Amino acid sequence: MGVSRRKGLLLLALVIIAGVVVSVYFEAKSKGIVGPEYVAILELSGTIAYEESPISLFGGTTLTPEAVRDMVKQVKEDPRARAVVVVINSPGGSAVASEEIYQVLKELAEDRVVVSYIAEYGASGGYYISLAGDVIMASPSSLTGSVGAIALLINYAQLMDKLGVEAETFKSGSMKDIGNPWRPMTEEERQVMQSMIDSIASIFQERVREVRGDKIKDWSEVLTARPYTGVQALEVGLIDQVGTLDDAINVARKMAGLPETAPTYTIKPRAPGLLDLLFGGGVRKSFTLSYEVLLMWPLPTLSDPYYVILSEACLGG
Repeated sequence: MGVSRRKGLLLLALVIIAGVVVSVYFEAKSKGIVGPEYVAILELSGTIAYEESPISLFGGTTLTPEAVRDMVKQVKEDPRARAVVVVINSPGGSAVASEEIYQVLKELAEDRVVVSYIAEYGASGGYYISLAGDVIMASPSSLTGSVGAIALLINYAQLMDKLGVEAETFKSGSMKDIGNPWRPMTEEERQVMQSMIDSIASIFQERVREVRGDKIKDWSEVLTARPYTGVQALEVGLIDQVGTLDDAINVARKMAGLPETAPTYTIKPRAPGLLDLLFGGGVRKSFTLSYEVLLMWPLPTLSDPYYVILSEACLGG
C-alpha cells in the first residue's frame, strides 16, 4: 500500500472519529448531560385560567395549566436543572386551574429544589400555587394572601321588571337554574351558593394548613381572607422570607448545593409548531363557559367587561 493511500485512509478515519465525537457531544448536550448545572427560572404571570375559559377572552396574560406542565416537563428532562425558582405574578383566577398548577409544581418539588417567589401579586390563586415550593419568598411590597372565597352574581330581575320584559325558565328541579340572573334569588338558593363558596374556601384553607401548619401566627386573621404585603405576610407566617429575586435564586442555589456562580436559565413554554397553529395545538374549544368559579383578588372593576358576563362567579377575596 502506497504512502499516499495510507495517509488518505488515516485522514478518513480521523474525519469519521471526529464526526462521531461531535455527534455524541450534541446528543449529550440535547439530553442535558453536558454543560454547567443551573437554576431554572419559571415565570408564572397572569390570570390563572384554562384556554377555554371566558377569563382568557378579555386580553392580558393568561397562565394556563397546560403551559406550566410544559415548562415543568422541560425542567424534568434536563438533569442540569438542579433547582427551580418559580416567579409568581398573579392575582389568581380559576379555582380548578389553580389546584392543577399547584399539583404540577408539587410533583416537581418532589424531584427538584423549588423556591416560590412572589414578585408583585401572589394573591388568592396566585398564593395557592406558591404553596408547592419548599420555601416561599416575596418582594417586601408584593401583595399576597387572600386565603378565602367570594362569589359575585349579577341579577337583572328588577331591570327586567322596569323594561317590562319577562323570562320564563323550564326546569326539572328546583335548583336547576340556581344563579339565574333573570329572577330574584331565593333564600334557599343563597344558602346553597354560600355552602359552595365555603366548601371551595375550605379546600384552599386546608392547603395552607398542610403547608404552613404552625408557622401561621394568627389563623383567625388569615381566615378573614385579607390580603397582605410581603412584609406583613412574613409577620403572620404565610411566607418564609422577604427579598429580591436574586435572593430567591441564591437560596435555591444553596439548597441544591450549587456554587454561588451557578447560572440561571429561564424556561419558557415551547413555541407552537405549524401543525399546532393550523389545528389549534390539540386544544379542544368545542364549548365556551358562561359561568366560572375563581380564586382571585382583587376583583375586576366595574368598568371591566368581565362584569357583564351573565351568571359569572368570582372567587378570591
